[in-house]
Amino acid sequence: MRFCAVFALAVVTFMSAHARRAVIDFNPDWRFLKADPAGAQAPDFDDAAWEDVSAPHTFNDVDTFDDWSLPGHRGEQAQWSGRTWYRKHFDAPAAWRGRKVFIEFEGVRQIAEVYLNGQLLGVAKGGFTPFGLELTRHLRIGATNVLAVMVDNRFQRDPMDPSLAPQAATDARTHPNLAQLSQQLMEQIPDTLEELQADQIPWNNPHWHPAHGGIYRNVKLVVTDPLHVTLPLYSFLQTAGPYVYAQDISEASARVFIEVPLRNGRAEGAEVEISAAVVDASGRTVGEVAGTRAIAAGADGQLTLELPVERPHLWEPAYPHLYRARLTIGVAGTAIDDVEIPFGIRAIHWTADGGLFLNGSHLKLRGWGQKSTNEWPGLGAAMPDWMHFHTSWLMREAGGNFIRWGHTAGGPAHIVASDRLGLITAQPGTDGEHDTRGGAWKLRAMNFRDVIVYFRNNPSIFIWEGGNQKISREHAAELRSLMDTYDPHGYRAYAHRRADAITAEFMDVGIGTEGGREIAQLPVVEGEYNREESPRRVWDDHSPPNFGYPEAKGQTYQLTSEQFAVNQVGHYVKKLGAADHAGGANWIFSDSTSGGRVAVEVARTSGEVDGVRLPKEAYYVTQVMFRDEPSVHVIGHWSYPAGTTKDVFVVANADEVELSVNGRPLGRATPRDRFLFTFPAVAFEPGEIRAVAYRGGEVVATTRKETAGPARALRLTPIVGPTGWIADGADVVLFDVEAVDAQGRRAPTFQQRVDFELSGAGVWRGGYNSGRIDSINHTWLELEAGINRIAVRSTRTPGEITLSVRGAGLESATTRIQSRAYTGALPVVPAVALGEPPARRVTEPVRSGVSARAAIMLGRFIRTFNYTGPEAAIVHVDTDAQPGKNAYVDIDSPLQRLPENLRGADWIKIANRDANYHAVDLVELAVGAAPAVIAIAHDPSLEVPPWLKNNYTPTGAVVEVRGRPLHVYERAVEAQASVTLGPNTEQARVDDAMMYLVFVRAP
Repeated sequence: MRFCAVFALAVVTFMSAHARRAVIDFNPDWRFLKADPAGAQAPDFDDAAWEDVSAPHTFNDVDTFDDWSLPGHRGEQAQWSGRTWYRKHFDAPAAWRGRKVFIEFEGVRQIAEVYLNGQLLGVAKGGFTPFGLELTRHLRIGATNVLAVMVDNRFQRDPMDPSLAPQAATDARTHPNLAQLSQQLMEQIPDTLEELQADQIPWNNPHWHPAHGGIYRNVKLVVTDPLHVTLPLYSFLQTAGPYVYAQDISEASARVFIEVPLRNGRAEGAEVEISAAVVDASGRTVGEVAGTRAIAAGADGQLTLELPVERPHLWEPAYPHLYRARLTIGVAGTAIDDVEIPFGIRAIHWTADGGLFLNGSHLKLRGWGQKSTNEWPGLGAAMPDWMHFHTSWLMREAGGNFIRWGHTAGGPAHIVASDRLGLITAQPGTDGEHDTRGGAWKLRAMNFRDVIVYFRNNPSIFIWEGGNQKISREHAAELRSLMDTYDPHGYRAYAHRRADAITAEFMDVGIGTEGGREIAQLPVVEGEYNREESPRRVWDDHSPPNFGYPEAKGQTYQLTSEQFAVNQVGHYVKKLGAADHAGGANWIFSDSTSGGRVAVEVARTSGEVDGVRLPKEAYYVTQVMFRDEPSVHVIGHWSYPAGTTKDVFVVANADEVELSVNGRPLGRATPRDRFLFTFPAVAFEPGEIRAVAYRGGEVVATTRKETAGPARALRLTPIVGPTGWIADGADVVLFDVEAVDAQGRRAPTFQQRVDFELSGAGVWRGGYNSGRIDSINHTWLELEAGINRIAVRSTRTPGEITLSVRGAGLESATTRIQSRAYTGALPVVPAVALGEPPARRVTEPVRSGVSARAAIMLGRFIRTFNYTGPEAAIVHVDTDAQPGKNAYVDIDSPLQRLPENLRGADWIKIANRDANYHAVDLVELAVGAAPAVIAIAHDPSLEVPPWLKNNYTPTGAVVEVRGRPLHVYERAVEAQASVTLGPNTEQARVDDAMMYLVFVRAP
């Protein structure tokens, strides 16, 4: 068969060049069937009619980004799921005789049963964690072998009333209480891992991650001597791989330690010679060391080597310098194995009142959360490494220095990108946003261990995240012990989001939400702020063809791109701006098919870029706020209909901004929320709008936008990976298609269908339209704001493709691109230029740790609080509740009647206009060092939501506001307790509903 011959050639070539250890790309030339025939694991099973595919591969690329985002945070539920099969035929050359052969899968969703020549090697259920298996025992040397992988992506689906339309308004039938649903699902989880099925795994749920099944990350073979350095693949192999870390770090020197674990699979013992060299990014060897260790036949052994590095290059976002530890293993003077481990030297210190100090300098974290599926319309979660790198590169280009993978582990391509780009990373294991039990907990703990083992040498990881919610004390202790066991010297912190005092016992930092801080004595890193939603295609209220966002009226979010961008400023400054806040992650970076809340979109549109990574205006806002160099950006475009008058918003990291139209000054403005400059009622004139930013009276940055003429032509621009477009069956070439005017300027308000024609050695994958169902996998799309982006996948045959695009009334465009022959090379990502080291000083060795501070109380009884509704920027804690004080922050609302026991209480001055907003985590608060009573005053015209009914007791008391009685429910809590409060109502939108009030008082 053709693919057997190609694979064998690649193996022979690689083995001859690397006789000690071979790492072989195993991605191309699988056969795939989206069905579950009996006996498919047998080597003689007839798979001739199966589809030819290459990894990374998913069988959900044809049914993603194509349905409405369901109400209730459900994510994409209408996807094919079930048991499928992959089979790969390959020759095992004679050179493998007497050697060990391992296979590494970087990720398979959700369950993988792996067979070699009909023999079951193992069953992996983690979905997001790399795992490895040994093939040696069942290999047929000098013959054809068959590797078969059953992949099962059956996932948890929420119950939904079948009589309801997919875009039904949010109410009790369409929006399940996630905590209650999680509890119901937990009761179905079996006690053992062996019994655990794919659709019982909590994180295999589109609430959290789109359920894209398949071998969706890279696969490789590793061929070694029987005596070798072990692989960092714990499950199945029970090995942890090398561990490289630095101590006593200063600007002058550091001590580097290399733990070298060995396994002797030979029939006789050996005196093993181990040498190590540390090489810097320029290729210069900065230190060498050697040692020996006797290891008996069939035994394991370890040697720790130490060497000094003088004047080390310290890893940090501005200078992500990577060293490499090169290990060579020999016996009797003959080298038998070699390994290279990239690592970084950096000194991390956290304080509760200062945040993060890196290499002796204070650093504010600025970045994003991102789903580890990193999904893409028409491609799902299966894409080449360079495309994952591209997403991370966009974050860095926007000034980002931080990424939080949520809520499952980022893959190898993601973490390598962070290492090279300087993106500090919070890396979880696997989590479905709640604690779990039985076989699911056993799997979650195993995954956390495996992630630590696999990624503990990657310098970008600063935080091991134990979960997106608090868990039991026993479970928190178990996860913390795994970090302490497998990464005791990495200077990394252990963290949870939504922690309480029990979980905090084991934490080094807390993960906050919407500016909240549950554990006052710990440093806080923001995990999810600005979770609002807005599509890229909707400019503002004054731009055709939408003129606002009318289709979203009545939805949870109704923001235009302009409003979404403006909100970005206030959210960042007010929620992360405090000096004692470490900064953190906006949620999320790219539009995702999981967890949306606006049912007129096919994705959750919370991203700063859309699903195909085209930037929204909010992206450019963060670029100004997050970068240190002076910059200025005018939000929006300058191609409006005649007679338009509108407010113009400018963002700049400056003292003043001057705006002019066609050279006529419109005055200067000073900032609101540090970065936002507003120029009211600007009359549109065709031509140029210009913004000039000043610091101290000096011009520091300038930007301009021109009015585009009518769209005249289409333009195609290809985007390929660092080695070109490779004919490996999985690589992708992207094409931007734009509508441009006679001068080649993009027409920003152009929205119209265009049709594509593809010929040659490529597979059409297409793109999507954010507000239209069933738009993927077609050879037509609408341009949105004058542009869209499509993908074409390579085949296994190198050659040229021709792509043409045409649209009514426009000059068509054609482009050609050639795919290159696959040579067997492993996937690569683009190189990153380091530049010059930053100017900073480490005055003394800085060790890992935190400095505690006393709890800062927001009121007499409320210690910490955060609010996730639309009006979060103005909601706050007030003290000494008394009749006559305004109950709400946004309307005239004196407390006309207040029970005696609530007088003097703290209360959350909430926004009444958020009465119909729906979030399971609307309010979070923690009480102080004494027990307290939490009282909720709720509108009786509304159904009592389950969270209130199940956890609070009606008192019969009434709070009266604006002539409306609110019924009081209470709950006693222990000292330092934290609680989460859900939505005001589970009913459909009620226009005259009153928002509940929250009081906290002494018992």
